[in-house]
Amino acid sequence: MSHLTINFKSKSLNMPVMLDVLMPQGHGGYKTLYLLHGAGGDHACWTLKTRISDYVEDIAVVMPSGNNRFYVNNVNGKDYFSFIADELINNCETWFNISRNPEDRYIAGMSMGGYGAFYAALKRPKQYNTAFSYSGLLNLIERYDNPQGIDMYPVFGTREELIDNNFDLYSLFNKKGTDDSKIVDNPTKFIIACGLQDPRLHMSKDFYKEAKEAGLNVSMYEQDGGHEWDYWDKCIEQTIKCIAGVFAPVAGVLQNRFHQI
Repeated sequence: MSHLTINFKSKSLNMPVMLDVLMPQGHGGYKTLYLLHGAGGDHACWTLKTRISDYVEDIAVVMPSGNNRFYVNNVNGKDYFSFIADELINNCETWFNISRNPEDRYIAGMSMGGYGAFYAALKRPKQYNTAFSYSGLLNLIERYDNPQGIDMYPVFGTREELIDNNFDLYSLFNKKGTDDSKIVDNPTKFIIACGLQDPRLHMSKDFYKEAKEAGLNVSMYEQDGGHEWDYWDKCIEQTIKCIAGVFAPVAGVLQNRFHQI
């Protein structure tokens, strides 16, 4: 396994960006996980704060920096969605011997990165096999109303602009006022994991309920844990096993305390 740190100029962002990449050395054509960090983090978070390097064997993992900009095309700033969903994938599939098949492409993230992963998978329905959210910030309007130190105006503009531009995840699958309001044409699998002691557990539960009613292929798993790296380390271990096909649930390390909703 090679661990690469890459610095290059993004055309979408018009600035230098950094990536950490875990790349197997062997036959090529690997499945790839695009792994997003949360608020206050960067490209190195996952390798510094979890044992991901010990878990990865036969898949590639790409970890970009999101700079607290929620992985969307900002109203008053940079085009982070174009970077994550277009440029990053195109570059990685050019630079590395990884699969170009959407069935072999995955996206995941914790907290703000969970929002970014689901936003990308909802905006690009056929681009990813599965999207994973760990303790995800899945109710964006609630967080906008209680920003907790993050300046959200450069990203989303006013509250009205946030709603009008469909940054809220619910707006991407709730087609109110149409005949097919409960039908969503998105083959992506959505997997939600959240700790039972996480103060934002309600966001995951509410999103799961609404997404299931809207027809998305969504599952939710709960386990002891808070909004913390010890829990997300368990999540990434099981996600890698899930992608590799050796374990189905995303966060079921402690089987006696793990259950699916």
